[in-house]
Amino acid sequence: MVEAPVAGFVLILVAAAIVAVVVKFVPVPYVSALALVGIAAGAILGHGQVHLTPSLILLVLLPGLLFEAAFNLSWAHLRANLPAVVALATVGVVLTTAVVAPLGHYALGLAVPIAILFGAMVAPTDPVAVVAVFRKLHAPERLVNLIEAESLLNDGTGVILFTVALAATVPGAQPSLLGSVLDFARLAAGGLALGLAVGFGLSLVTSRVDDFQVEMTLTAIAAYGGYLLAEQVHVSGILAVVAAGLVLGSYGRPRAMSERTAEAIGHSWDYVAFALNSVVFLLIGLDVPIQAVLDHLGVVLGAAAIALLARAAPVYLLLGSLHLVRSGVSLRWQHLIVWGGLRGTVALALALSISGRGGQFAIVTQLVYGVVLVSLLVQGTTIGPLTRALLRPVNDAELPRTADGVP
Repeated sequence: MVEAPVAGFVLILVAAAIVAVVVKFVPVPYVSALALVGIAAGAILGHGQVHLTPSLILLVLLPGLLFEAAFNLSWAHLRANLPAVVALATVGVVLTTAVVAPLGHYALGLAVPIAILFGAMVAPTDPVAVVAVFRKLHAPERLVNLIEAESLLNDGTGVILFTVALAATVPGAQPSLLGSVLDFARLAAGGLALGLAVGFGLSLVTSRVDDFQVEMTLTAIAAYGGYLLAEQVHVSGILAVVAAGLVLGSYGRPRAMSERTAEAIGHSWDYVAFALNSVVFLLIGLDVPIQAVLDHLGVVLGAAAIALLARAAPVYLLLGSLHLVRSGVSLRWQHLIVWGGLRGTVALALALSISGRGGQFAIVTQLVYGVVLVSLLVQGTTIGPLTRALLRPVNDAELPRTADGVP
């Protein structure tokens, strides 16, 4: 007799394949369509034995997704985007939380520590749907890189901020600002340093080997081993994976891998990302407490509006100010970056990690589910038309230039 989780996993793969074919003929992003299918299946069949858990997301899905994205990130474009990416993924995450917290307190009735926690949970963005649409519409590679690179880093900084904020919700806790800043810096710097060491170390090993299977295994070790090692030494696993993937992709791949191996590993990780994204977004639809969302639709829409406003504030403020140092991003691109700030895998993992605590933690969990769902179904399905409208008139002469002349 086939075990229910195994049968459920096979059904997920079948659904993913069907949706991947169907979306070629309808103007809906793949992951948004998967979430819709999941919602429909959940309404008809109820919740099955295959569902999202914090361990499944953080230990199985997230390291592979992060590594694939970092491994395929273009360093040339990232170098041009670096001021914007760093600003959004650090100061931007803090500003997002700072906007959400007072609005969550006064408009949604959340206690201040819980409102801060909610802000940290919705600060990380998920670029999968947006990047897929951008590539389909042949958007400028620098814009695609900016969206993707920012998300990779703000996943890490968002989780770190969440960890610090969660500690402050413990009864009797009296966190100091200096202590919180030092914790944040230690987790971030430690994760990046460990990831760089893993990336350069495995690049050195790869240069001594010319075997696709072995080299693919080494990249898997970088993704999952690097994450587990970072968590074991209490630094950011997310930033460790991102740093390791970026080094192996931009340094190790061109210097230590043959052309045939690099191509094979690239294709292999492309499929891994497809499979993992299929699982996570279909399960988002299956797991979402749709009745609870509908019962509190007004509050959920209010929370989604707050999250969108909190996304807009740092984007317009930080990217606009970068024009002063010739690293600015055009206003058209800023509009797309705001609307393309979907919430997804990381926000849901953080929500699931506090789902059993009761009280206002349960309310926040439902709000995060609602924000993720609204962003996927509203922003995700409209980012295509908005991209066409904003990018069609743009020509190279209108694009902002960095100091080295890259548009």
